[in-house]
Amino acid sequence: MNTKKLYDKITSTIIEMLEEHKNSGYNKAWYNLSGDAVFAHNRATNHFYNGINQLLLQYLKEKYNYAYNGWLTFNQLKELGGKIRKGSKAAIVVYKSHLYIDANTGENITAKILAMEKAGISTDDIDYQKQGYMKGYNVFNISQIENLPDEYYKIKELENLSEFERNEKAEFMIRCTKANIKFSPNKAYYSPSADIINLPLRQQFKSDSDFYRVAFHELGHWTGHKSRLNRDMSGKFGSKEYAFEELIAELNTAYINAFLGYDSTITNNVAYIDSWLSIMKNDTKFIVSAASQAQKASDYIFDFAKAHQLELTA
Repeated sequence: MNTKKLYDKITSTIIEMLEEHKNSGYNKAWYNLSGDAVFAHNRATNHFYNGINQLLLQYLKEKYNYAYNGWLTFNQLKELGGKIRKGSKAAIVVYKSHLYIDANTGENITAKILAMEKAGISTDDIDYQKQGYMKGYNVFNISQIENLPDEYYKIKELENLSEFERNEKAEFMIRCTKANIKFSPNKAYYSPSADIINLPLRQQFKSDSDFYRVAFHELGHWTGHKSRLNRDMSGKFGSKEYAFEELIAELNTAYINAFLGYDSTITNNVAYIDSWLSIMKNDTKFIVSAASQAQKASDYIFDFAKAHQLELTA
């Protein structure tokens, strides 16, 4: 499947997700991280999928009511003696790869460059251009597979942290960023010009999860400052740039809060959802790019905590 078809397939799935959310009257969250494991992962390697893959696999898990959040490639399940249940459809996992093109002739010299790199031979004398593209491969949910070893069908219980422990970990992560955070009633925003986050008073929130959802949303915006990840923060409300930045912040929040042990969902803000739908129908790269940027934002926040020895395993 070529790159354009991959973008089209991904975007059509997310549009379907958003349209279903609208049809439900915005009652059911269109993205929820929960289940036998917080994040979708490869069951054989325990690798946790990133970015857009997390979004797509979680949606399919909920859509088809899979009992598990683990996935296997065809070769992996075959090696384990597994058999795909009749009628099961594969999910696509995507990743970025690169081609190496001769700058003078336009010839694809990828195999040559990779062979030289593997052999430790310098490529400095070759004039080439590096071109990125997207590749995909199929995976199947554990619920779609028969005859696997018994251990693959055991439901992994979530380790729900106690309120005190969960709060302490979230607070520690926030403190480690050293972001300039102020508190004043009824206002939640990030100001790029002043590089300040303002949050409502803690007592205004109904629950800890509500507070951390807002806090990490604004910290998501904070990562985009020119001194950090340097994203375009100039978009006005209603613009494509504004919608893009809000989607980044929302996905960043979902990733982090799910790690913290909360069931984490994406906004019910109708204006945001309608603007995302409008853009996705004309720009198939929009959701993939936003998920990639959100992953960078959450990794950026996690890195502060890692530097202070907080154990960050999902």
